[in-house]
Amino acid sequence: MRQALRCDLRWPIQPVLLLSLTLPGCGGNDNSPATRAADAAESVEETPQVAPREDADPMEAVDPAFAPIRLGDDPGANLPDSEQASEQSGDDPEAEDRRSILAAMMPLQIMLGEWRGTTRNQIGDFNAVDQPRWVWDFQTDRDQPAMVMTSEGSPYIREARLTYLTDEDLYRLTLTDPDDKTRTFLGTFSQGPEDVQGDDKKLHRTYKLELTESDPEDEKDQWQIVLNQQENNRYLVELYERRGSSFRRFDTVSTQRQGTSIAASDEDYGTRTCVISGGLGTIQVSYQGKSYWVCCTGCKAAFEEDPATWIAEFEAKQADAE
Repeated sequence: MRQALRCDLRWPIQPVLLLSLTLPGCGGNDNSPATRAADAAESVEETPQVAPREDADPMEAVDPAFAPIRLGDDPGANLPDSEQASEQSGDDPEAEDRRSILAAMMPLQIMLGEWRGTTRNQIGDFNAVDQPRWVWDFQTDRDQPAMVMTSEGSPYIREARLTYLTDEDLYRLTLTDPDDKTRTFLGTFSQGPEDVQGDDKKLHRTYKLELTESDPEDEKDQWQIVLNQQENNRYLVELYERRGSSFRRFDTVSTQRQGTSIAASDEDYGTRTCVISGGLGTIQVSYQGKSYWVCCTGCKAAFEEDPATWIAEFEAKQADAE
C-alpha cells in the first residue's frame, strides 16, 4: 500500500481523489463522504469557464455573495418610503412638469379660499349673489394639477378648473354654467402679476388674466373672461361676449374674500410653506412623526393620499432653491 501511495503521489490528480484511494472500504455501493467529494470535484472541473470581456471594467466585478438584498427587480425596494420617492422624483419628467405648472400658477393662488360676490346686473329683481370657493385639485389628474372653483348660486359659473399648459405656454380655464354647458378658455396675462403696497402698508397681489373661449359651438356665442385681481381680498370676474370683431362686457362679478386670506402675496412663507403647492400653509398635517403645512383642503387630500412622494418633491425643490 505504501508503494502504491508513492506511485499515486507522482500522478497529477486532485488531493481529494487521492483520499478516495487510500481510505478503506470497498465493494457494493460506495456512498462515503470521500466518494461524494470526489464526484463534486470532477463536476467542478467539467464546468465550462466564461472568458472575461476584453472591454470589461474591473471595477464592475461584484461578488454576488455581497450583493445588496432586493425584492423583485426594484432597486429601491429596501429603501424607506421617503427615500424611494426621492429617487423616483429626482429623474421623473412628470414631477418636473408639475413643478413648472405650480410655478406658473403661483401668482393665482391668491384666489384660494372662500369668497362672496355680487353681479353688477340684476338677475330678476336682485343682484345675484355668488359664493365661489377655490381649492387645489391634485387628485383628478396628478400630472396636471389645477385650481378648481365651485359656486352653487352663480348665474354664470357653477364649476371651473384653472390650470397651466406647459407645452402651449397658456392658461386653460374650463367652466360649467347652470345649464351644464361646458366652455373652454385659453389665454395669458394682459397685465402681469405685481405686488403693490396698499393703504394698509401691506403688499397686495394684482394682475389681469385674459382668457378667450376656444372652439365655441356657436361663433356668435363666444365668451371672454378676465380675472382681475385688485388686491389680496378682492377680485373681479369680467364677462364679455363677442359682438362682431370684438368683445363687449355684459357683466362683472365683484368678489370679496370671506374670512382671512389664506394665500398672502408674500411668497416667502418659511416653515409654513405648503408642501404641495408652495403657497401659505394654513392646515398642519403629519407623516412619520414629522409635521408639514398645506394651504387648503385640496392639498390636504393629496398629501394624505401619497405623503412620501409629495414630501420628496418638496424637499427636492427646496434643495434646488438653495
